[in-house]
Amino acid sequence: MTIRAALLATAAAATLAASPAAAQLNASAKKTYADFERLAPQRVFMLTANGDGSLWAGAGGEDPSGAVERGLKNCEEQSKGKCTLHAVNNIALEGRDWKQVAPPKLPNINRLRPQPWWLNRGPQSAAGLIIWSHGYMEGVDATKSAPQGQVTYFTIEGYDLYRFDREWIRDWPGDATALVESVRQARALGYRKIVLAGQSAGAWVSMAAAMRGAAVDGVISVAAAHHGYVSKMTDVTRARSDWQQVVRGIKPGPRFVVVNFAKDDYDVGGRMDDAKAAFSASGVDAIIVSDPPGFVGHGAANGNTFPRKFGGCIHDFIETGQRKPPCI
Repeated sequence: MTIRAALLATAAAATLAASPAAAQLNASAKKTYADFERLAPQRVFMLTANGDGSLWAGAGGEDPSGAVERGLKNCEEQSKGKCTLHAVNNIALEGRDWKQVAPPKLPNINRLRPQPWWLNRGPQSAAGLIIWSHGYMEGVDATKSAPQGQVTYFTIEGYDLYRFDREWIRDWPGDATALVESVRQARALGYRKIVLAGQSAGAWVSMAAAMRGAAVDGVISVAAAHHGYVSKMTDVTRARSDWQQVVRGIKPGPRFVVVNFAKDDYDVGGRMDDAKAAFSASGVDAIIVSDPPGFVGHGAANGNTFPRKFGGCIHDFIETGQRKPPCI
């Protein structure tokens, strides 16, 4: 079976698996569920004995078992009573055992793979495709890490969620070229909109792919990094010159949101000024979020605080070009 045929078949099954998870909730639980939809996988939504909602997110892995265990424990400790699972990731359980409602798994697209245990609909039914590229540490397998929450502002609208995973990074140009080719194949399969999003090494490879001509509509780069800790660099000028090469090589077309945090141990400094100058000269439509107050360090976008504050305006700019606070 071809990739296209497999995508069509699983998309039909995915349509049956979807359900209006918030339909029977009380007003308080509906509000909590709206917050839940903006959390990254793996995530769970539970109901307490009196019908209130409870949420938990933050576990990685190939399935949501860790999130289920920790979420139920937290819910029952907080509510002092029995809690029941109502939704796992973007799947409503409707009283079923979560293990029995695994979503149809779409096939890989070149080096892209679908986010594990996530309901994707395929290129003909999805509003678009958002591709998450994770960060990386030497000797650590990050292929089971969770995406950051800003991707969920797109999945709420019906975007499919795929990953560009790299267990070891030895060939940066090759990875960027592979991401370009993966995007090309996703376009050929029928995805109407494609957005790249990444953190650290994933942000860098997303920017590099855009520089190499990836046919995308937007790029979200958070704390891009490529050269390791500044304290361990033998030549700090190389990191900045490589960044300048990337931003100067990007051509108008996609919209970019480029985020950098204060006191980032991977940042040699000056890069946001470089991006502003390069994009101003080339006409690239971009928002630069430089050192936002309250967010410090390389991993400042981990957890829920950053996407809750910035996820909406990042989404609105990538989708429509609207510049809303705090993305200005």
